[in-house]
Amino acid sequence: MASQDKVSMPLGEKVLRIDNVVKRFGDNTVLDHVSFDVHQHETVALLGASGSGKSTLMKCVNLLEQVNDGQIWLGDTDITDPRIDQDKARSRIGVVFQQFNLFAHMTVLNNVTLAARKVHKWPREKAEEKAMRLLTRIGMQDKAKEYPDRLSGGQQQRVAIARALMMEPELLLLDEITSALDPLLVGEVLEMVGELKRQGATILMATHEMSFAHDAADRIVLLRRGHIAENGSPEEVMDHPTDPETQQFFAAYNRV
Repeated sequence: MASQDKVSMPLGEKVLRIDNVVKRFGDNTVLDHVSFDVHQHETVALLGASGSGKSTLMKCVNLLEQVNDGQIWLGDTDITDPRIDQDKARSRIGVVFQQFNLFAHMTVLNNVTLAARKVHKWPREKAEEKAMRLLTRIGMQDKAKEYPDRLSGGQQQRVAIARALMMEPELLLLDEITSALDPLLVGEVLEMVGELKRQGATILMATHEMSFAHDAADRIVLLRRGHIAENGSPEEVMDHPTDPETQQFFAAYNRV
């Protein structure tokens, strides 16, 4: 397990509240009455075997999938209410995916500013000034005029994170952001997530990287067959699990 010093900030209000969420695909119940909260300044890691429901839950939070029952609250807004403006709700959430999804024909600077300019109608000067501050914050200011194919995977992922931070989201979703990286670059992205934590970001991340989750998260939510099997600190859930099935799960990753 890689070492990473945690810097915890006092938890604030609930940013995300997942309340008895049910999601079915036909007769298959993928999420079965899932409930947990994410507080301001908190990093929560969502773990589980393939098919446990974590990817589906992340899609529900980002409104890419509709829930069948239950509610998801972003602050004081029920974002599962079909009457809300979904685009407005999504603008409050920053999302970084496993694949970087950068536009190959655009420079780093244009990738980061695209949504601000085209969707939110910011003047180019304002968008580029904000983007350069973000790129400086992540040590990528000297790559602003480069194209994605000139960057390493870790650098591309850092640019994708900068793009997600552009509109100062209330919640940052990190969906398997280390899975497409060479193992040597995982630490680079972990370091950046740690920096975002120190700066007070609120993060929900789904990952298969056990050391990444252990070192970066304040809390672990373990999904098993669509249910929450564990919800606690990394030390409680990963280092000292009492449930036999949880022990077996982490043993497979050489965690216990």
